[in-house]
Amino acid sequence: MPTITREELSSALDEGTVTVVDALPAAPYGQRHLPGALNLVAEDPDERVRAVLPDPSAAVVTYSTDADCTRGPELAARLRDRGYTDVREYRDGIEDWVAAGLPLARPEAITLRLEDLMLSPTAALFQGDKDGGGVDCSIFVTRTPPGRFVELHTHPYAETFLLLAGHGRWTIGDTVVELEPDGMAIAPPMTLHGFRNIGDEPLLVVSVHERGTLSQEFTDDPPA
Repeated sequence: MPTITREELSSALDEGTVTVVDALPAAPYGQRHLPGALNLVAEDPDERVRAVLPDPSAAVVTYSTDADCTRGPELAARLRDRGYTDVREYRDGIEDWVAAGLPLARPEAITLRLEDLMLSPTAALFQGDKDGGGVDCSIFVTRTPPGRFVELHTHPYAETFLLLAGHGRWTIGDTVVELEPDGMAIAPPMTLHGFRNIGDEPLLVVSVHERGTLSQEFTDDPPA
């Protein structure tokens, strides 16, 4: 498997000629990682891989903890299998980088405004991969007018709804439930779901998606 040394990687980072990917889970990545490193693990679905690494011809370097850790090589093999053509491994990993006294990136606060995330006059979308520095979740904030609805659809992950204002009816699989403010509902992965505003004021809904990039497939069917 193609590899890269610490010295070569440091030079490539200085020159901006490589995309570095930390193959460790989100928690250790959030605590520390190589400067500019993105975060993917070998178990991530293809849509997340494509969202984080949209160019399959780009120069990519994967790394994990050290030479005994298999996460970096596993991710590199996954990327090659998915058609990425220039993937190398920094086999000695972040421990080697630290031992050499090289700098790391540490967690930093990110602040956003909802107005900057608007998709339409009634919907805003935060995607962690794009807007949150690699945070592995996405959040919709919607204001659905009275009488309107969201068609039945699915996600490959769970979606959690919190109703902040209005009166709505959710269809989740075979379950139909009405929610009032402060009510919550959870749609399991790959379960058809949607909701309808049955009140006389806009529904203010916050929904949390368990992926850093939104993935959904709609039907033409309305909810109950």
